[in-house]
Amino acid sequence: MVETCIEVLSTEQLMAVYARQTSGLMAETYACGIQWHDGKETKAYVKRFSNVRKLALVNEVTGYIIAKQCGLPVPRFAGLINTSAEQFDDESAQYNNWAFVVSSLEGTTPGSFYEVQDMQSCKSLMNLVAGWDKVSDAIAFDDWVANEDRHLGNIMVAGKNRIYLFDHSNLPITLNWQAHQLDPNYVAKSVLTDNLYALNCTPLPVKSMVAHATNTHEDVYNMVKQELCYWWDVLLEGDVERRVALEKFMESRAILGNRRVCGSLRMLA
Repeated sequence: MVETCIEVLSTEQLMAVYARQTSGLMAETYACGIQWHDGKETKAYVKRFSNVRKLALVNEVTGYIIAKQCGLPVPRFAGLINTSAEQFDDESAQYNNWAFVVSSLEGTTPGSFYEVQDMQSCKSLMNLVAGWDKVSDAIAFDDWVANEDRHLGNIMVAGKNRIYLFDHSNLPITLNWQAHQLDPNYVAKSVLTDNLYALNCTPLPVKSMVAHATNTHEDVYNMVKQELCYWWDVLLEGDVERRVALEKFMESRAILGNRRVCGSLRMLA
């Protein structure tokens, strides 16, 4: 087995299940206690996906591995955990026993204020995102993996330059993507950029810095290719068409990132 940052956890490592979270439409998410392989027990969040959302696990794993290698702040621990319906008092059998789990993050999401229409607090947090020293890298990352779901609820803000990314179940493009949708030249919508502009946040991201951030992507991909291919083989076993399309998509976009971003921003490469 290749070395990976994704832990594979047993049922027994789900130490406790706490309240179900009200946010998140794509998964049933619970606060929980997890014992990781190093013996450390932390508060975490486990995401259970229904059987019809079968690509969510490969999407989450792909996004976490690439974001982490890009140097973007993500939860310290991430894993796939084998759960049972009984642990969630669930008799429906509609959820996959394998769930995605990440350690908890400090901070607050701008979306939590947006939901209660506290726009001043929401904008204050998004101003911190706008001034974040990694905002260009985050936008470039979302373009690479075609993540069109960087909404106000999946950014965690704990303070100046203490900002974290999570929730990658909807990449590339959409949750249950089809192989034919994975066009390497696809121009992905930057939801993060759109929200910063919509809320009149300052300072707004500099286009040239976003384009510059793509220059590392080919090297990043080469560093994590073996790890990604391992998980794609495991999670897309028997789905050759999607498996081939996903590798081609991620590799091509890593190589062509600067050209693609400059084109979408109407800049010289």
